[in-house]
This record gives sequence, C-alpha cells and structure tokens, in this order.
Amino acid sequence: FPDNFEKVNQIEVGEEYAYISVSIPEPEITKPEAWIGVDRNTTGHIAVVADPETGKVLKLGKSALHVHQKYKNMRRKLQKKGKYSMVKQIKDRESRIVRDINHKVSKKIVDTAKETGKGIKLENLTGIRNGKKQAKSFRYAKHSWSFYQLQQMIEYKAKLLGVEVAYVDPAYTSKSCSRCGQIGNRNGKIFKCPACGHVDHADSNAGFNIAVRSVIDRSVKERDLAEGTTDSPKGALA
Repeated sequence: FPDNFEKVNQIEVGEEYAYISVSIPEPEITKPEAWIGVDRNTTGHIAVVADPETGKVLKLGKSALHVHQKYKNMRRKLQKKGKYSMVKQIKDRESRIVRDINHKVSKKIVDTAKETGKGIKLENLTGIRNGKKQAKSFRYAKHSWSFYQLQQMIEYKAKLLGVEVAYVDPAYTSKSCSRCGQIGNRNGKIFKCPACGHVDHADSNAGFNIAVRSVIDRSVKERDLAEGTTDSPKGALA
C-alpha cells in the first residue's frame, strides 16, 4: 500500500477483501534509452519478458493456464448437473485467483523495468483478435478478461513508478528471427531461423523482437480497451 497518498477517495468492503481507492501524486515518466519486450501471446505462460541488452528472459505466470483449464472443467461438470449457482461461485473464485496472478506478474514486469532503467514495450493487439487462422488457445487468451486486465495492471503500475509503456506493431514478432531479422520457422515452443541458424524458445525470440521494434503508440486508447471485455483494476494497490 502506498504511503505517499494525498487522500482516501473510497473504501469498499467485500466478502474477502477491502478495496481502498486513494489519490497519489504521479511521478514524471522517465524517457528510456532501452526497453524490455513483453510477449503475451505465449505458449504456457501469461507473459515472457526479454531484455536484449542482457539477454535475460523471464517467463511469468505459468500457473494461470492450469487455473483456467481446471475451473473451465469444473464449470462444465456443474453445468451438466444444472448447478448454475455453483457455476457462478466457481467463476468468481477463478477470477480472484487469476487477478492475484496478474498482480504479481505485472508487478514483476514493472519492477524489472524500473530496476534496469528501461521502458516496457507491448504489442498493440487491437483489431487482430478475430483472426480465423489464430490457434484456439491464442483466441481464448486474447478474448479473456484476464488478458486485458494484465495490460491495464502493467500500465497503471508503470505510471505509478514513472516507467514508460509503449506499443509496437505485432506483425511477425513471433516469426522473425531476433538475430538477423529474417522470417524463420516456429513449431510450438521452438523457433528456428534457416537463414542464420539461430534457435530459441519461440516466446523469448518474440520478446526480443518486441523490445527492439519501433514504437507506434505510447499509450493504449480507451476505445481500444473497450473493444475487449475488461475487468476493472479494483484493488490495484497490491
């Protein structure tokens, strides 16, 4: 909880948590000279973070996929039995768990950027969510509220610490080689470049590409977020 808030705006007490809204002074956004790239179109994680300067990679939120699948199966079984009130309870429980995971993942991403003095680059995925050729798991991830909740959490946490968030064109970030820039082959989790021979984890390769790609936008427009189903970052001071 921040200790530099100016005033308490609202306090809301739920069944398990108390949500406190406060006003705090906004620090000046630092213009970074280098960036970390965050890939959210991943195979098995919420996000993969890559730092081209150090070559370091962070794979975050692996448990979220298991949580989604576990509660999806539970809801399906309850629906078959006609226990619809329990379906809502299960859905609410999943939302709380995933929100907590998103808080931790977004905090790690922003703290990493702050500690290294770098900005955060994400793909601007607005407008490509309905591509018919996308894998089912990818479509599910980008249509889910948790996908956009993570984006919101990264943005406001970064704003609180003066870290800049920017967006890049997502075209071919997962298919281009992060070493030579040529189009390579992605097979599941493995990326191979026939041009230079580079082999890497596909999501790490995409993260490096995102980090060095030119910025096309320095903030996500409200209308962009409105196109997806978002979950308000209530309780976002964790």
